[in-house]
Amino acid sequence: MLDHDYTQKDAFNKNFFHDWRKCMTVQEKETISDLKKCDFMKMAAYFKELSELRKSRSKEEKQEEKNKNDALVKEYGFCIIDGHKQKIGNFKIEPPGLFRGRGEHPKMGKLKRRTQPEDVIINIGKDAPVPTPPKGHRWKEVRHDNTVTWLCCWTENIAGSNKYIMLNPSSKLKGEKDFQKYETARRLKSCVKSIRENYQADWKSKEMRIRQRSVALYFIDKLALRAGNEKDSDEQADTVGCCSLRVEHIRLHDELDGKENVVEFDFLGKDSIRYQNSVPVEKRVFKNVKLFCENKKPGDDLFDRLNTTILNKHLNELMEGLTAKVSISNNSAPLPL
Repeated sequence: MLDHDYTQKDAFNKNFFHDWRKCMTVQEKETISDLKKCDFMKMAAYFKELSELRKSRSKEEKQEEKNKNDALVKEYGFCIIDGHKQKIGNFKIEPPGLFRGRGEHPKMGKLKRRTQPEDVIINIGKDAPVPTPPKGHRWKEVRHDNTVTWLCCWTENIAGSNKYIMLNPSSKLKGEKDFQKYETARRLKSCVKSIRENYQADWKSKEMRIRQRSVALYFIDKLALRAGNEKDSDEQADTVGCCSLRVEHIRLHDELDGKENVVEFDFLGKDSIRYQNSVPVEKRVFKNVKLFCENKKPGDDLFDRLNTTILNKHLNELMEGLTAKVSISNNSAPLPL
């Protein structure tokens, strides 16, 4: 990993050294005080050699490993739900390592610790036999919750978020959920015209909250932007969606490249992927966005009277089951009536 771009980033090196020192002995802390003076070349050469040996294995050795993996899938890759055998998604927990994240994540370089059985919650049927934990360990909890679809759950130590072992996308329950989502998108086809007429009329509303909601709906409909959610922590990556856009994320151009009323977007979206787009918009939308920016600082919310809960509640009033996510599904993959 020494030749990776991450090792050139100050945040990565700072976080790595901070977590590494937590694992050091008192003597090691006295000896190792500056990461720049550490030489990892021998370790890098060792792991590179292991990688080359793995690549040069014979056909028989590769087949032997495949057989072992197939045996693991056969033993751990399936579960029984309502009497039916269902395939599990990824049943392996990620090993310890250095967190990289995507984009300029503020926690890149931190140590992802090993997940122990004591961290894991098992979710099974009341009459199902409890899986045996590794010798000398016990599960954090065994519960019987039939209102969720996850089979195991644990909390990772980087952002404190929950991780799950879920069913495979090809499983019956997953298929039913996807079917319901796309059926809702299919129903949207019959009333999308009236919904658009509704939010276009709201561009002239006397209430600022309604104007903001209508412009956000226009952006989601026209650009398939994610609605966006609030962050639980200031240490999470600074990613945003439509409802959490800030003034600094847009620039307004009366004219740009021969087009009038252009809104220029520049922000980090899902998974810290940068979204850059310059879009000509309706004149009324352009005027409203300019109004939303008045007397605000760059770090202020563009839609300061709107959040995803308010937006989705309004959409559900327009059509039962409609959310911003379903709207994007319809936008991205038009379905026949």
